[in-house]
Amino acid sequence: MTKCWLTVMVGFVLLAGCGTPYRIKHPDALHFAPLTFELPEVERFRLANGVQVFLHEDRELPLVTMSAMFDAGSINDPPGKSGLAQLHGSAMRGAGAGGRSAEEVDATLERIAADLSVTSDSYATVLKLSLQSADLHKGVSLLGDMMRRPLFDPQRVELARRRMLESIRRETDSSSVVARKALASSLYRSHALGVMPTLESVAAIKREDLETYHHRFIRPDNLWLAVSGDIDRNTLENLLTRLFDDWNGVSRKPPQLESLPHAEPPSVLLAHKDIPQTTVLMGIRGIEKNDPDLYALKVLDFILGGGSFNSRLMQEIRSRRGLAYSVYSYLQVGRRLPGLFVAGAETKNATVTEVVTRMRQEMENMTREPVTEEELTLAKDSLINSFVFTFDDSHEIASQSMRLAFYGYPDDYLTRYRERLAAVTAEDVLTVARRHLHPDKQTVVLVGDPEQPAELAAQHGLPLNKVENIALDVGK
Repeated sequence: MTKCWLTVMVGFVLLAGCGTPYRIKHPDALHFAPLTFELPEVERFRLANGVQVFLHEDRELPLVTMSAMFDAGSINDPPGKSGLAQLHGSAMRGAGAGGRSAEEVDATLERIAADLSVTSDSYATVLKLSLQSADLHKGVSLLGDMMRRPLFDPQRVELARRRMLESIRRETDSSSVVARKALASSLYRSHALGVMPTLESVAAIKREDLETYHHRFIRPDNLWLAVSGDIDRNTLENLLTRLFDDWNGVSRKPPQLESLPHAEPPSVLLAHKDIPQTTVLMGIRGIEKNDPDLYALKVLDFILGGGSFNSRLMQEIRSRRGLAYSVYSYLQVGRRLPGLFVAGAETKNATVTEVVTRMRQEMENMTREPVTEEELTLAKDSLINSFVFTFDDSHEIASQSMRLAFYGYPDDYLTRYRERLAAVTAEDVLTVARRHLHPDKQTVVLVGDPEQPAELAAQHGLPLNKVENIALDVGK
């Protein structure tokens, strides 16, 4: 009986709803209030010994995260010992510190449920520590030991070296890694940005090299700290002063960056792999952060291939023609030296020539006529709105401010970022496309077993260079 009455009631409700139908609006007819956003506040101060600190206080959770950044990266690797910065970072984290062995370091971190990592890239070495605020003193003491008193235990150094060598051996398994290394080697040549670690260069690094590198670069006047979480300035400043007050290093001028040599003439580089699919990369040297074309190039990149399914490359090559599952472009903005502008795809061996031709054609189209207003608006709105999500992580707020200062970005970079993107016009995009893209001057890398590579090279007026074992040979 109850079920019957329930059925009747549901029927009345449905009939009542039919009398006042709700019309769903088309998405294009929906209107929303404009996004408002204010940059989060980051407090900046300097310790007496030169350590620069960036603090973003966040009391929501009893957690603290700290990033320690040193001006020390692979660009400082000496000739014949490429991989020194990377091996140094691994040994710094995994070869003991202060009076603790490597096992004791790990046990200490486990007891306080802390996470500590060390990474290195082209320009910097970064230590990142995350833990509960109640254990901050213990964690920072360990971090200080790692920076000031690394043990570089010989057995652990050798373990880190063997892992690095094995990683290099496995690089030939990844077509994308082989392609990236080949492109960088061609465009940067013998410069540190184009020389990659090899079996020989890593084997040549001695424990004494790690110690020399550490004493040269891991100094208080070369240290930048980003701190976020459950801590205030007075507490943090007192803690850092107690731990680092007696740490003094000899101030040195940062090493002069070696200027880039001329890139190799454009060509088609073929690294043969007996697989059914070819990885394609096309690239040319791009810009560094102070280039006035930065914002227009960001918009160009979004429209060309950086905007995923909204990009021309994706629509033309994947959506309309089904020639590739993945096709894209990306703009590497060099922090101190010019980065690269790269377009890439993965396609069947039989369709490599068509994909390369159409990728090049889309780039040429960007240099011939302005982009549409629809493309321009979508690109600018997407880039501007995504900027807000850069700051959805508490620690990213502090570390972003630190990185911008570390690399010498203009003081108004963040405050005017959206404004400068919004000011980009279709004519600006056309101008920078003509100034920077140069499809006919781009190096093409093919990793796989493409059909008729010689004909492809001849069609585009480029020489064909075959490279054997490129993942192992680059940087020798």
